[in-house]
Amino acid sequence: MDWFKKININIILLQIVFSTSLFFLYSGFNYEILYFENFSWFLKPSITNDIETYWISWEFFRSTDYLQFPLLLNPNYGEGLNVSIYHTDAIPLAAFVFRFFTDILPENFQYLGSWSLLSFFLMSFFSYKTLNLFIQNKTICFVSSIFFLIAPPFMDRVFLQQAVSSHWLILAAIYFYYSNNIKYKSWNLLLIISILINGYLAMMVFAIFTANIFLLHFKTQPSHFFKKFFLSLALMSFVSYATGLFSIGKGIKEGGFDLYGMSILGFLNPSSPTGSYSIVFDNLLSSSVLFVKEVEGFAFLGIGVLLLIVLILSKFRSEPSGLLNSKIHSPILLVATLLFIYSLSNNIFLLGNVDFLGSERILSYNVPKFLEPIVKVFRASGRFSWLLFYLIYIFSFVRFSEFFNPKKALTILCILFLVQVGDNYRIIRIFNNELESTSIHSQALEKIKLKDPIWQIIGTEYEKVNIYPLINKPRDYTRMAFFASAEGLSTNFGYFSRINHTIKERLNDEMYMNFNNGDFPEKTFYVIQDDDLWKTLLISYDKNISSVFIGEIDGYKLLIPGFNK
Repeated sequence: MDWFKKININIILLQIVFSTSLFFLYSGFNYEILYFENFSWFLKPSITNDIETYWISWEFFRSTDYLQFPLLLNPNYGEGLNVSIYHTDAIPLAAFVFRFFTDILPENFQYLGSWSLLSFFLMSFFSYKTLNLFIQNKTICFVSSIFFLIAPPFMDRVFLQQAVSSHWLILAAIYFYYSNNIKYKSWNLLLIISILINGYLAMMVFAIFTANIFLLHFKTQPSHFFKKFFLSLALMSFVSYATGLFSIGKGIKEGGFDLYGMSILGFLNPSSPTGSYSIVFDNLLSSSVLFVKEVEGFAFLGIGVLLLIVLILSKFRSEPSGLLNSKIHSPILLVATLLFIYSLSNNIFLLGNVDFLGSERILSYNVPKFLEPIVKVFRASGRFSWLLFYLIYIFSFVRFSEFFNPKKALTILCILFLVQVGDNYRIIRIFNNELESTSIHSQALEKIKLKDPIWQIIGTEYEKVNIYPLINKPRDYTRMAFFASAEGLSTNFGYFSRINHTIKERLNDEMYMNFNNGDFPEKTFYVIQDDDLWKTLLISYDKNISSVFIGEIDGYKLLIPGFNK
């Protein structure tokens, strides 16, 4: 029986209700993360630390010129490093849109909690649309779709890394692939949106797009395949260039491919950096096994879906699926398999992917020279397992729907859903603690404000703060960056997904020369984080020298040229 069809229920309304409810449940009912002026849930030492730079980089970006080029360049956050909003994972699309409303937005404004909620809804929307292509019973289709909202790799990042957790882009691309009426323009729009959210997700969307045009054109009209492939690739490249993805030059290539892969048994590993996603596995497996974590390659299927797969395998002798045996699946499965192989990286582990965390490496090989540029750009290879992950979800629910009558299928699905939610109890408690806000939200900002009255003078008389030595994510950078953004100063530092190390070293050399010859740029002061240099500077710039202030204020070792003591 299809109850939804019988009572003519509004699916969109139901998706809003369920996605919002699961958002609240898994956030530990910390609904205050949705408040635009609430920063207290991520301005504290915790696993949410990366969000600090998402927000701070936005605070700098909102003051940039509308017509700058590249459009998403963030010149005052990491001045001289040529970084853009891409390189802080601050959801470039959202930052670009909100930039036009900055004058009417609150002075301190965060959109990260709201994006998390939006991702919950879009996961529900596109998973339902995709499943409905194969499952005609809307009730079963909807109940199956809510499993996607609690998919562990999505849940593990949705509150902590909002851009890369936009997995609905993968589901949207899968829906486009299996739909017969999606126009080429719609594909290009999806490709543009994806590149404006996250590069890894954009590459997965492009891979699915390639599989789709291969299916449609390669055998009958190969010229159409190559034309669409290269036109769309050129479009994505142009958008990336015009918006600043390539602004850091060679810095786009970083090491780490050998560190950030997925293990062969990654789909069965419930341990992520956040915690364990299975109480059942915790009780069944030894502590030495549970300590082995997946990092970038975390893609645990979830206890409910694993039990669903067991039920499907128990019906192995049933008649072949008419829906899943079609040749239409071959291109996307090939792409998903190739991406999964890439996700294993060149250090292949059986379980987990970090040597010092107890993982057991079973194979290692050198990356071929011609692949080095690719692996340096897409170094977090474990993420590319997500396409296969979601295909497993889709095929499992489609196949399951063929085995049982609707009433029995719904009963089983509801039980498995409750089992999976219950199995996630510890994760829900972790998010309850991690996302907790202070009773007075403004107190969080007060905690990171610099206290000494001297900062009011510095904020008025100076235009730039430099940290020496310049590194990615300097020690205690958050308070100084917040001060700079609030006072309209630029910084030479920040926390970025990647930087151009050649430029970084050149900037360090220039600062060191300035310290040696005493010739400093106008209206620039320095935070010194090199203890040996600090001792030298204390001798070189005696406190009796009136043209330079040197001393420690609010925990920062400062050298302030031209400061009138």
